[in-house]
Amino acid sequence: MLNKIIKASCIALYLFAFSASASADILSMGKEGIVGKYYSSSSTDKHVGVLVLGGAEGGLPEKLAQTIVDAGFPTLSLAYFNAEGLPQELEKIPLEYFDKAKSWLQKRKDVKSNELIVVGWSKGAELALLLASRDQNIKRVVAIAPSSVVWAGILKDWKTVPASSWTEQGQELTHVAFKPTGPVNGLLDLYTQSLDNRSEKGKANIQVEDIRGSVVLMTGENDEIWPSPRMANLICEKMNLKKNGQCQHLNFKGLDHLLNYKFIDKSEPMNQTFIEKISGD
Repeated sequence: MLNKIIKASCIALYLFAFSASASADILSMGKEGIVGKYYSSSSTDKHVGVLVLGGAEGGLPEKLAQTIVDAGFPTLSLAYFNAEGLPQELEKIPLEYFDKAKSWLQKRKDVKSNELIVVGWSKGAELALLLASRDQNIKRVVAIAPSSVVWAGILKDWKTVPASSWTEQGQELTHVAFKPTGPVNGLLDLYTQSLDNRSEKGKANIQVEDIRGSVVLMTGENDEIWPSPRMANLICEKMNLKKNGQCQHLNFKGLDHLLNYKFIDKSEPMNQTFIEKISGD
């Protein structure tokens, strides 16, 4: 039953990818060593580049990237699994891959070389915060449905226990394993029970207190995937204890894991809020 719940929920996430209409440079493992699409700024001035990270849907996060591209930011839409030349599943993804992507983006002629903005949703939000905790050049993170911890990966074989989602120098990052102790009623229940029953003594916590830039967390009150409002509160508590006002948590009533996509719908006021948060306004 648990395997069916996880599989059905993640399959739904795979349906959200689409191709952006704006022209872009196509990046491949064979040539650039990363898989992505780069949308340059129309301005002749240098701007802070935006690295966009998707979640369990895999592939290029074009649905998330498009509204950022349309707002005029130089944007790298990056795949990190489920694309040609990359791991096919979200497990043991090397953080060094993202170092390469960040370096490539910051070398663009229209991008500032010493600053970076990272935007991610779901697993990409977990990743965005993880990268920012390790990179002082990341000046801003906007994370939708974030995680305060490193989680286990997500595999197609639901009978196999996944390893960590991420590695560094070939070693798995300590992660919170799926560890329910009772009946599981959906993914939210699975993640919540696992969070309550964690046994790694806090070693899987993302070191958000080490983040130098500003952080904006956007969560839905009715998140059905994992307890993002709870985890976002923990993140901001840690960060604001060290530097007041560094982290902002926006929780939206009645909305789901990815905020019913209102924040990327140009007809919705939330879209303007999203773009303003990326800009730092």
